[in-house]
Amino acid sequence: MAWLAQLLGGLPQVGKLTGRFFEHLRVDDSLERALENRRGAVVFVLRSVSAVDALAVAHLAKHAKLPPIGFTHDLPWLPAAFGGGRTRSASQEQALVRALSQDKTAILFLKRPPSIFSQTGRGQSEGDRLLEAVLEHAEQGNDVTFVPVVLLWTMRPERVGLSPIDLVFGPTDMPGDFRAAAQVLLAYQHGAARVGEPIDAREFIETEGADATRYALVRRLTYALLRRVERERRAVTGPARKAPERIREDVLRSPKLTKMIADLADGNGAKQAEIISRARSIVSELAASPDSDLMNAIEPLADGLVRKVFTAVDVEHAGLDKTREAARRGTIVLLPSHKSHVDYLVLSYVLRKNLLELPVIAAGDNLAFFPIGELLRRGGAFFIRRDFRGDRLYAAVVDAYVRRLLRDGWAIEFYLEGGRSRTGRLLTPKLGLLNLVVDAALSSERPVAFVPVSIGYDRLMEDFELALEKAGAKKERESARSLVAVADALKYDYGRVSVCFGEPLDLDQLKAEVGITTTPTPAKRRALTNKIANLVMRGIHASTLVGAGSLVATALLDMPGRGLSHPDLVARAQRLFATAARSGAMPAPSLLHVDGRLRESAMRDAALVFVRGGLVREHVPDDTLGREGPAGARPPRSGDVVIYTVPEEARSRLDLVKGCILHFFADRALVSLAFLGARSRNVATATLLADAASLGRMLAHELTHLSDGPLEERLASTLEDMIRAGELAPAGDAITVGPGNELADAMVLLSSHASHLFSLIEVLRIAARAIRVLETEALDDKALLKRALRIGREMFLGGEIDRREAVSGPSLVSAFEAFVERGLLKRGKDRYELPAEAASDAASPHSLESQLAQVAAVPRVAWPNGGA
Repeated sequence: MAWLAQLLGGLPQVGKLTGRFFEHLRVDDSLERALENRRGAVVFVLRSVSAVDALAVAHLAKHAKLPPIGFTHDLPWLPAAFGGGRTRSASQEQALVRALSQDKTAILFLKRPPSIFSQTGRGQSEGDRLLEAVLEHAEQGNDVTFVPVVLLWTMRPERVGLSPIDLVFGPTDMPGDFRAAAQVLLAYQHGAARVGEPIDAREFIETEGADATRYALVRRLTYALLRRVERERRAVTGPARKAPERIREDVLRSPKLTKMIADLADGNGAKQAEIISRARSIVSELAASPDSDLMNAIEPLADGLVRKVFTAVDVEHAGLDKTREAARRGTIVLLPSHKSHVDYLVLSYVLRKNLLELPVIAAGDNLAFFPIGELLRRGGAFFIRRDFRGDRLYAAVVDAYVRRLLRDGWAIEFYLEGGRSRTGRLLTPKLGLLNLVVDAALSSERPVAFVPVSIGYDRLMEDFELALEKAGAKKERESARSLVAVADALKYDYGRVSVCFGEPLDLDQLKAEVGITTTPTPAKRRALTNKIANLVMRGIHASTLVGAGSLVATALLDMPGRGLSHPDLVARAQRLFATAARSGAMPAPSLLHVDGRLRESAMRDAALVFVRGGLVREHVPDDTLGREGPAGARPPRSGDVVIYTVPEEARSRLDLVKGCILHFFADRALVSLAFLGARSRNVATATLLADAASLGRMLAHELTHLSDGPLEERLASTLEDMIRAGELAPAGDAITVGPGNELADAMVLLSSHASHLFSLIEVLRIAARAIRVLETEALDDKALLKRALRIGREMFLGGEIDRREAVSGPSLVSAFEAFVERGLLKRGKDRYELPAEAASDAASPHSLESQLAQVAAVPRVAWPNGGA
């Protein structure tokens, strides 16, 4: 340290020079929050002695308009460099107290870097004498606020054990001056500061000092400060890294796995050695190998790719802050929605940019192909089979690996839906991996929180591929050839992407709610897992942001006519958002003006994303009418009236975007369909709710939020809100048409609400027609789905259904499952069958299709001209 101190101590303008150097230091509002309620002088506390960190903190103090630096532990030259004067006291303790008495700012270090060049040996009490002096000063009635600070010049975490380089230059998390200076130079414009929760010295004495000796009080303060510093660091860099061999051996030493191996070997030594060898091989195949150096190297590439394909990445920061706090307290399990292969990259990008640790990510082994598999593995992915039922050893190894991750403090990320959604809507949660994680978390010594994450896109990168799969095309297994498709996809822009973190779910609180106090019974464990799954899906739904892309897609797909002018598109989208907001939807940051109006530019930008991607066509009347394709069209000019239409072949792609926000409209749509389907101005309230609930149950596999709690209560609450909004009105024991509101006439609003579910009603019609073939022949699952898709195409081409997106394989499978639950269909061992009672008129497929056709034929009232 002496060389750097002598160099900088001789530069009178060092404050100005370092000010320029540290002006790019990233600091969030944690510093402002820590200082806003401070009392008295501020003492910044850092983990280990570092001239570089002290200079950065001095810069932050100056930027925050704090009093000048009056004392810096082991760095007596620094106060003078920043206008705090020179210290000439007999001891550091005296110099510190004098600075605090003058209300100047101080900088303390708790440790020294472990280096063979350290001036003094490391000890337990390196900063204790100074802390004791501060406490004595506070006991005399002087206010002092300790502010823990972490300077991050590298995202590289600490490692278990010291390398020879660490012994010479200090480890990455506690570097000596030479290594710290090198880190700053490498991290120029990328350094960051995190500020922990402050400690008021006098309050600390009152709380902790009643029955404590002076020594004990100082040790408690040291521990409290170190803990706050470490919590901030670990929330950013994650736990200490271990060598892959160490991780593999730790997993193989798991008591449960050891017992499983012994049971499988049944006393046969040779067989046990063979099983252990296979277990070691499984660990090697599945384990992640996070490489912070690789992440640092590819960060500029990632930045460039994000800027190329996305207009912006919107992050909801209130939820992010709650997630950060959960990461400080313990281990977080991130459970994002899954619509695209780039979900992995988008969430990791957001976490890294916002200084949160990168998780290890559960990925399907279909992504483990070369070279992507190795890159993903080094980015934190661990690969598991999608189905390992019947393989007891594999299940035990995965269980042991997950337990080790949680015990070591790793954040974990996986997709509760299992695979990507092919509809844009959330899928029914798959509980296999969640069961493993919950079981491991119950035995973890660290607090664990489950965090729902919603990831939404203006346009999905794989929309063409997903649309083909919906229509019945076979899904191709990912391989190196997939990179060609990715390269082609990067030619286009995909608008904005939003990432929103839901309320973290604390495991200890959830355990109490289900009555778990000791080792849980299997029933209690299942109840806990189901509760977590339901709350996570609810959290994803609630935290989904409504963006311009999803509003444009919904408006265009559900319009009653052939096309919409741009002003009518904006007006309709405004009304759609007003409806969604009544269901609790929050807007994406770029969607609204301050006064609540939609940004016309946001709608235009989203529409152009679809136009450039071939999902929407724009027309200038009298110029493109009658001409095929874009060749005969000219770009719109200022003053032109632009009309948007949706090509039939693109509807399924656009429906993927609409599906992301459909849950905000579904409850109102069910009530509207039930009311309009009654074809009467007055409908008994009980009948209305029963009909809406009956339809909702058939759609619950497609709209998973309908299974969250009693459906009748949801719909009754929705009916009350529709009455408040003037869409419906009470008439004794019945419901009638309401007076309307500032948005539109009531019948127009009801028809608009109903239109959001027309495509799903048509899915049910196709499914009902398809199961009629079971009256004459038995079909297995795949054959029935194939027949249903063919029937759906025939019904669309023949004009029996209007929405091409209704010909959707995943949605038809959901319809069949709904029919099974209602007793309209029976699942055999490997095929579907019609139940015996299906022969009766009331339960026949013919009767079901007829009822659904009546629902689909409800009156459709268009918006008046100029009102979309």
